[in-house]
This record gives sequence, structure tokens and C-alpha cells, in this order.
Amino acid sequence: MNIFAKKYHKSAALNKAPKSESPVKATKSSTLTTKSTPSLSIKPGDLDGSIATPNLTHRVLSKMAFGPRAADIDHINSLPGATEMDRILAYIDEQLDPATIDDSAVDLMLNQGFSTLNKTQQQFFQEHVHIPGGEDIPWDVHIRPGRETIYAAFIRGINSNRQLFEMMADFWHNHFNVYIEGDNIQPMFVHYDRDVIRPNALGNFRDMLYEVTRSNAMLSYLGNGVNEQSAPNENYARELLELHTISAKNYFGHMPWDDVPVDGQGRRTGYVEADVLELSRALTGWSFSGASWQDYQYLYDPPPINLNLAPTGLFMFRSDWHDQGVKRVMGVDFFYDSNDPEKDVNDILDMLAEHPATAEFLATKLCRRFIADEPPAGVVSQVADALQQNWQASDQIKIAMEVLLKSTEFLNTWGEKIKRPFERTMAALRQIEYNFSFDPTNEYASWHHWGFQDSGQPPFGWTSPNGYPDVKAHWLGASSNMSTWKFIQWTSRFRDGNNGDVPFNNILNITANGIPNASDRTANNLVNFWYERACGFPPDPGVQSKLAEFMSYDDNTNPVVGDLNAPIDIYSNDWPGYNSERLFAVVSTIFLTAEFSYR
Repeated sequence: MNIFAKKYHKSAALNKAPKSESPVKATKSSTLTTKSTPSLSIKPGDLDGSIATPNLTHRVLSKMAFGPRAADIDHINSLPGATEMDRILAYIDEQLDPATIDDSAVDLMLNQGFSTLNKTQQQFFQEHVHIPGGEDIPWDVHIRPGRETIYAAFIRGINSNRQLFEMMADFWHNHFNVYIEGDNIQPMFVHYDRDVIRPNALGNFRDMLYEVTRSNAMLSYLGNGVNEQSAPNENYARELLELHTISAKNYFGHMPWDDVPVDGQGRRTGYVEADVLELSRALTGWSFSGASWQDYQYLYDPPPINLNLAPTGLFMFRSDWHDQGVKRVMGVDFFYDSNDPEKDVNDILDMLAEHPATAEFLATKLCRRFIADEPPAGVVSQVADALQQNWQASDQIKIAMEVLLKSTEFLNTWGEKIKRPFERTMAALRQIEYNFSFDPTNEYASWHHWGFQDSGQPPFGWTSPNGYPDVKAHWLGASSNMSTWKFIQWTSRFRDGNNGDVPFNNILNITANGIPNASDRTANNLVNFWYERACGFPPDPGVQSKLAEFMSYDDNTNPVVGDLNAPIDIYSNDWPGYNSERLFAVVSTIFLTAEFSYR
């Protein structure tokens, strides 16, 4: 499915409606410069911070992408423009139009061993949740779509040329978080990622909000699939207001709705507890085929069983579950229309998507993601204005992101954020040009999956609906850092034992290309080259000396510092020096430094 070819229809022209348990169980300085790695250092303190600061290109690739690769730097240097800033602005424009970027290498990888990425929503349900007729589903078949979505996230993070798009997809997955391990979520997760999040990642928020509301992944996760008028379920209604649109900042508790302040346009500036209940009433009957136990009664009808009656997993408006009364949400009355039974919810989604509080909330989160934990109010306001003024535009999010990415606050800040575990891992694997295919049929794929689980940020693995935290304080714990470092060390040295014991990293060839004269491959130069490549500036002398001393050892059983300026044969991995392995260890150690964690 080409999501970039999606035809856009204005919301007003659409004739459609924008964890309970499932009834079914499934069982330092460098004298070396190269074409690919130009001098990446500028004087520390040129920006506001006290830490060493890389040049503009390195900064941008670390903040709006999962990290720089030599190919990215070469590409930016090839773009039109007299200055580095000109070329960066051209790169931003390019990234904001992902459909024009060739990503065929990723497409090829996603065709190696993947079997579910192109299935329809109904196929996911009827082949991985409930087979018509009630046939048992093996566990590995049940979870395969979810697992393949996770492997695809690794492939895209490491290899995609559409880096901003992948960062935005990750952002929206966190905003509209669905826990992949929830009941019957894994079988439907390709649909949620492919059809709900990704087509709208740089598109229109209202469209995405609508698709989320109808998605059986979200309907299952927050229980709205079984929301009926006799006992309205407030779970999704509450998160729709608190986490997806108006935000908890604008919650007025149990205040009477008519005491909530209004803005200059007469809008209520926030919501109260009564609004949650009223919204939950509006959302009654928004369900999917297979959400109710009644959808499985066909199995118990007199034979022969009619397989055409089997649930499909598709969105279903259950009119007999829907509260047809008037719902007053944030001071506005919404009416049921029998000719357009989804109108009341659609009108509410319009109100929420247009509301300035929603624009401010989204702008704050976007600026927090790309600029700083506490983003400057000025840029937040500019991004919010872009979102709110263009709330009906098909490229609303793209417009707002152009404001953000071309702001002084984005371009001239560094170290205000740190890489979370997935971002640090992707940055490291991009640096070493990790070439594992993540073919789901290869047992090594599951090794990567399980090896990353303890990092604290496995893809789609946050249990509660607020998504992974996006502030530095949360990610400074020892357990998460140690587990992430362990995984990075493992991947930096992991070899394909099934194919001649060949490393999956490209460290040796990158080093040889970066230091083409073998006599220049000294302990000092090896460390300087890799540190500056990874961190964007030369290493501190203390760090440099420790790493170079380790690189100079010629006997792993007798670690004595050798000549730091003597050539090292990096392609030799014989006992007792294990030169190649030692270089891999030096590179992975650089990825463990605080400097590498900055973004």
C-alpha cells in the first residue's frame, strides 16, 4: 500500500464518522578528514550550552533523524546552497516531502520473510484473531503481525532515508499509544501502524484522530469496542480529552460546565468531569465486528455453520448500543441524526481538533520531542498557531513541522535532550551501518527482539495510554541504561554464525575508507576517527587516552599499553591481539558515553 498516494478529502466532505477483555482468546581532535566525514567540530560554547557542540549538520541529523550516517552527510553536502544552513534548509524541505525520497532499499527488506504487512484488516482478524469456524490459532501465528511491525520499526529506524517521517510515526505512536501486548492487539497492529498512524504522520490531525477512534486496536485497548448506552465506558472518552486533544492541563475537575472560562471566540477553555461522561455517551456503539460475544453465536446455530456470519474485525456502528440523546460536551450540544448516525461524534471530533487547547498541547509535545524538555514558549506558540490555523489542511502537520524545524530554537540548540533507548540504539546501528535484515524467519530476529526488551523502550511496549515519557529525567536510571548499553555492545560485535561468522556491522570497511592509508591506522587515529564520527566533535583528552590505550593492547591476556602511534592491522582478528574485536569494543564503548547520548 502506497500511503503517500492517499487521496485527501476535506473532513467536511466526508460522509463518515471521523481494555476490556476480548470475547475470543488466542492461544577527541582529529587530523584526519575524509569526504564522507568532514570536520565535525566547532568551538564548544558557540551555542548556549557548556558542552561541546557539533556542527549544524550533525545536530540536525541527531534531532530530526535517528542519527547521522556518512551517506546522510554526503547527501546534505550535495544539496544546493552556498552555506551549510542553506543546505540544511533544503534537506528539511526534502524530508518534509517523504514521497519524493527513494526508500526502495527498505521496501526490499520488508519483502524478505515478512508475510503479514500487506494483509487487509479483515485478514488480520480472520487469520490471526478468529478463524471463521473457530479453528484454533497457534500462538506464533496470533502474534506474527505485531512482531513483524516491531521488526519493521528496526528496519526503518536503521535504514530509511525518510528519517523525519519515521521520527513522526514514532511520535504519533506515542501520542496515540496502544500497548502492543494488550488483548488481541498484536494481530491487528500492522493495521494500526500502516493504516492509521503512518498515512497521517505529516498529514492532518483530525483525519488521524478519526482513524484512531475507529481502529479496532484502540477500540480494544481502551474498551470502547464494548461501550453501550446501558453502561457507558469512560476509558476512551477520558483519554481522548486528556491525552489526545484538550489535555489534562485544561481539566477543571468537577466544576459545573457553565463555570468553565470561555475564550474570545466563546469556546470553553477546558473540560470537566461531566464532559467525560457526555463524550462517553456519544461514543456508545462505536465498535467493531468481533467486539461482542454475540458476534460468535453463529458457531452455535444449527449446522451447517454459515461462515459468512463470522466477525470481520472491521469498524461497526452498533445503532442499538448508541445513546441517541443530546450530548453536551464543553458547553456545546451535539445531536443524534438518524440519517447520519455518526454525526454527533464527528461534530465533537471537529470541535476538539479545531480547539486552540489541542493545538497548544500538540505543539508543546512536538517542541518537547524535537527541541527541549521545556521548550521556549515562543516557538510553541508559533507551532500551535500553525496547527490551529490550518486544522483542516491536508498537510497541517507538515506546515507546523516546517515552522518548528526552521526555527532558531531547533537549529541552534544542542544537548537539551538525550536519546531514549530506542533512539540511542538506532543512532549506534546507523553509525556502524548494521546490515542485519530482520527477516522474521531468521532466528536472529527474535534474538534482537528479546535482547532489546529490558532497554525500557521496546517498540510499542508502554503499557499505559500516555506513551513513553519524553523528558531526560525518566531515562537516567541505571537499569535502562545498562540494558541499552548491553544491547549496543552485543550488536556492535554480533556475527552471522550461519554465514561464515561475518559481523553484521561495517566497522572495518568504514574505518578503512575513513583512514585509507593503513600506516595511519594507529590507536590514536582510530579513536579520534570514531569518536568524532559518532559524537560530532573530538574526544576529551582523558577519554581519548583511555580508549587509545585499550586499542594499543596487543595481548588480551596481558593488557600492557603499546605505542599509540603504531599502525594496527584492523583486519587481523587472531589471538592474542584480536584487533578487529578490540576495535569493535572501542566503537561500542564510544556509544556508551554521555556525549553520544546528547541530541
